[in-house]
Formats: sequence, structure tokens, C-alpha cells
Amino acid sequence: MKNTNFKVKLILLCVFLSVVSIVISTVSYFGVSDLNGQSNFFSENIIPRNLLLSEMDVSYQKTRIQVRTLGLSDIDSENRKIAISNTMEMIENYELAASKLQKKITNAEEQKIFDDLQDQWVDFKKVGARALELAQINNSAAKAELQEIFLVHCPEAAENYQRVLDKYNSRLSKEVTSSAAVVSSTASRLQLTIVIVSLVGILLGFSIGVIYASSISRKIKATISALTNTSISLTKSAKSIATTSNELSLSSERQDSSLQESSSSLEEISSMVRMTADNAKKSNNLAEESLDKAAVGKKIVKNMIDSMGNIDGNIDVMVGEFSENNKKMLHIVELINQIEERTQVINDIVFQTKLLSFNASVEAARAGDAGKGFAVVAEEVGKLAQMSGNASIEISEMVSTSVHEVNSIVEESNMKLSGLVQKVKTSVTSGSEVASQCGQILEEIVSSVENVTNSITEITSATFEQSKGITELQGSISSIDVSSKSNTGIAKGASNIADQLLNEVSFVNRSIGEIELVFLGEEERKQAA
Repeated sequence: MKNTNFKVKLILLCVFLSVVSIVISTVSYFGVSDLNGQSNFFSENIIPRNLLLSEMDVSYQKTRIQVRTLGLSDIDSENRKIAISNTMEMIENYELAASKLQKKITNAEEQKIFDDLQDQWVDFKKVGARALELAQINNSAAKAELQEIFLVHCPEAAENYQRVLDKYNSRLSKEVTSSAAVVSSTASRLQLTIVIVSLVGILLGFSIGVIYASSISRKIKATISALTNTSISLTKSAKSIATTSNELSLSSERQDSSLQESSSSLEEISSMVRMTADNAKKSNNLAEESLDKAAVGKKIVKNMIDSMGNIDGNIDVMVGEFSENNKKMLHIVELINQIEERTQVINDIVFQTKLLSFNASVEAARAGDAGKGFAVVAEEVGKLAQMSGNASIEISEMVSTSVHEVNSIVEESNMKLSGLVQKVKTSVTSGSEVASQCGQILEEIVSSVENVTNSITEITSATFEQSKGITELQGSISSIDVSSKSNTGIAKGASNIADQLLNEVSFVNRSIGEIELVFLGEEERKQAA
């Protein structure tokens, strides 16, 4: 065992303890299995048989009560039917329980007692069946025989049944007692066996563990001492490397920071130059657009001046047309005056017609009956003359009103047209002057925009050359920055390696401390330190 390594020794100790546990588990398993078998037999066989026998006893007692109810002298037909129905139900329950109990019987002695009980039940059932028949007949002879059954036959059958039932209950009680004693004995034996095996295993495991622990502890102390010395040496080397790496890293970081600041400044300048170039290009585009728009505006103003001249000419044409319309309106007035003159002639004709009608009426009156028809015609002619006169008067009034309104419209139109023409001519004249001024200003704007466009083009070219030079300078600084970052990365890598080495040494120290704590304990560890 001296040449065996620590792992094998620890495995052997674990195997031994596992064997002890397996032995305890095996003993416990078989003991518990035996105990479970006895308990299952007790719970699945003995107890159910007791319950079924009790159920049979209850059904038997209820059957007796229902049969005895039929023997009451004052029972009515409805209660008799209920008692008969309940009796049949109890008989069915009894026989169902008896059938279940018979299936669970496993020995000949119990089977014999069960058969005796069933024989007594058959006798009692015959007495009960006869009582049910007599209860259904329900006459004086049946009642007399029923009383004899209740007083003689039923008590005898019940006594015989009860005797066998008590014997059956006594046997089941003994079986319950013996089974409980067996279960208790098995449990006690199992507990004692487990305790003995456990104590033996604990003693053997403790003894072997002490031997292994003493041997391992001595070797671990020597190993820990060697590891501690090595750890101290590694710690000093790692600290020296870390100090050198940190100094190199700081120097590289300062150089890198300066290069980054220079690169950032150049990037800002380059960005501003690019922005200036972009703005100059946009301004050039805008100036060209402004030049185009100014040229278009100049053409539009010229067209507007021409349009003003056309408007002035159109106004003269419009004035001429309004004059023609006024002449036509005056001609209409003359026509209306002529209509008024003709209406006056009609009035004269109407007056003469009325006068003739009056004279005709006078002559008809002188003629008597011979002139009645003529008188009627004269009267109708007078009415028509009256209607024509009224219409002529209305036409004359309408014509007078029309003449007056037409004259008013003509005068008002002439006045408004004169004022409107004057205003339009004034506006056209003013618009022409403003359009001429706009044309002159647009010519000046076009000239200024051309000058601005030329200047912006020159600025754009200069800015592009400046941006190109800055880009080349920025590329050179970027190359230097990459080299500086590479040096910084190398320094940081060395520093990280030193830090990792220190961490590993710290981890080794902690591991040594944990090993000392595990294998030596706190007190012995302090003594070793």
C-alpha cells in the first residue's frame, strides 16, 4: 500500500464505505420487502375479509329488522311494500358481500366455517322468504302463520346463524392478532440488524480512515512546503515583470495619446475642409440656379410689359364696345317711345269705340224690342273697349317706367365705365413702370450672380486641393498611430501576462492554504506558518 497513490487510496476508502452502505441497504431492502409483504397481506386480505364479514352481519341484521316489521299488526300496505323492498335489497347486499368474501378465502378451515355460515344463511333466507309470501297474502291465516314464524322459526334460524358468525369472527380475530405479532417481530428484527451492520461499518470505516489520513497528512505537509517556496519565488519574478511592463505601457500610451490628439485635430480640419468644399459646391449650384431663375424672371417681366400694352389696347376696344352698347340702348329707348306713341293712338281708338258703343245703346233703346239684340252687342263692344283701354293704360305706364329705367342704366353705366377705365389705365401705367424697374433690377442681379458663381468655382478648386493634402497627411499620421498602438498592445500584453502570473501565484497560494486547511486543520496550519 506504500507505493499506491493518493487517488487509489481514496478510491479504496470510498469503495469500502460504499460496500458498507450496500450491505446496510441490502439488509434493509430484504427486511423491508418482507415487512411490506406481510403488511400487504394484512391490508389486502385480512382487513378486507373482516370488513366483508362485518358487511354481511349488518345486512343480516337489517334483513331481520325488515322481516320483523312485516309482523306488526298495525302496519299499512305502503309500509309493508317498503319493508319488502328493503328486505330484498338487504338480501342482495348480503349475497354480494358473501361472494366477494369467498374469493378471498385461501385455507380449508376458513372455507368450512364459511360454508356452515352460508348453510345457516340459506335456512334463515327460507324463513324470510316464507314470511314475505305471507306478508303479501295478508289474511288472518297468513298473519297467524307469520306470528308463528316470528316467535319460533325466525329466532331458531337467527340463533344458529349467529353461533356460526361468532365462530367466524373469533377465527378472523385470532388471525389478525397473529399477523400483527409477525409484522411487529419482523420490524424489530430488521431494526436490530440495521443497527448492528451500521455500527460495524462505522467502526471499520473510522479505523481505515484514520490510517489513511495519517499517511496522507505527512506527505501533503512536505508537498505544501515545497509549493510555498516556489510560490514566493514566482511572486517576486511576476512583480518585477509587471513593473517593467507598466512603465513601457505608460510610455506607449502617452505617445499613442499624442498621436490620437494630432489625428483627431487633422480629422476635424479635414472634416471642416470637406464641409467647406461641399458648401461651396452647393453655393455654386444655388448660384447657377439663381442665374437661371433671374434670366427666366427677366423674360417673364418682359412678357408682363408686353401684356400691359395689350391690356391697354384691350381697354380701348372695351370702351368702344361699351359706347356701341350705349347707342343700342338709346335706340331701344327710341323704339319704346314709338311704342308709347302707338299706345296713345290705341287709347284714342278705344275712346271712339266706347263713344260709338254708347250711341248704339241709345239707338237700340229708341228702337224698343227690335233693338235688344243690337243693344247686347253694343254692351259687349263697350266692355271690350273698356278692357282695351285698361290694357293700353298699363302698357303706357310700363313703357314710361322702362324708358326711365333704361335711361338711368345708360347714365350709370357711362359713369362707372368712365371711372373704371380711368383706374385701369392708371394701374396699367403704374404696372408698366414697375415692370420696367424689375427688368433693370433683374439685369443687375444676373450680373452679380455671374460674378458670385465665378468666385465660388475658384473657392471650390482651392478647397479640393487643400482637402487632398490633409488626407495624405492624415494617412501618414494613421500609419504612425498604428505602430504606436501595436507597441502599446505589446506592452499591455506583457503587463497582462505579468498580472495573470500574479493571479496564478495568488491562486496557487490560496489553493495551498485550502489544502492546508483541509488536510492539516486550522490549528496545525497556524503552527506550520
